This record gives sequence, C-alpha cells and structure tokens, in this order.
Amino acid sequence: MSIFVRARFEPRDDRAADFEQAANALREQAKDEQGTLTFRLFQAGDGYVALEEYTDTAAALAHQESAAALLEHVAECAEMVSAELYGPIGPELRAWADSQPQVIVFSDLPEPPG
Repeated sequence: MSIFVRARFEPRDDRAADFEQAANALREQAKDEQGTLTFRLFQAGDGYVALEEYTDTAAALAHQESAAALLEHVAECAEMVSAELYGPIGPELRAWADSQPQVIVFSDLPEPPG
C-alpha cells in the first residue's frame, strides 16, 4: 500500500519566492524518483501545500535522503506548520513523525472481517 503525505508551509519573511524556487526544484527531482508516485504543489494566499504519494516507506525515505539539501533550503525559506502522513508507515518514518509535534499519522482503518 502506498503512503500519502500532506504538508503545509508558510514562508518566512519575504522568502516566498525562495520557497517556490526550492519547492519547484523538489518537484522536478521527484519526477525521476522511482518510488515517488505523486508530488504536487498548491498555493492559497500566503500558504502552500505539498501532496506526495510514495509506493512504500522505503520510497519516502529515499526521497528524504536524495532531496536532503533541497529540504534544508525549504526549511530555511518556510516553516512546515503541519503535516499528515497516511498509510502503513514504517518505524523510521514513525520515529521522525513522533519527533515533530506538528505531524499527525493516520493509519489505515482495518476492513471488517468476513
């Protein structure tokens, strides 16, 4: 099962253009990542949302690793005010999420028996 991520960002003072540049670079890089199924960016007012889908935990972690420098730049330009992870995340992603107070993990609702 795939993993979905929804992350909301608010640019730091006068850094919206820098954030957009870094976010667009992330989007371009994600196109070549084997396990990245979706990486979309949206804007409303002063805020931004990234919607991401990965084949599995390994793909999400591979994205984090390959995009580390860009993600650091994003963090310099904007604050991640909230994030939601959906699906069967592994222990490494769970540990990261648990260390971030603005992150919520939603597990799959079990199907009823029978």
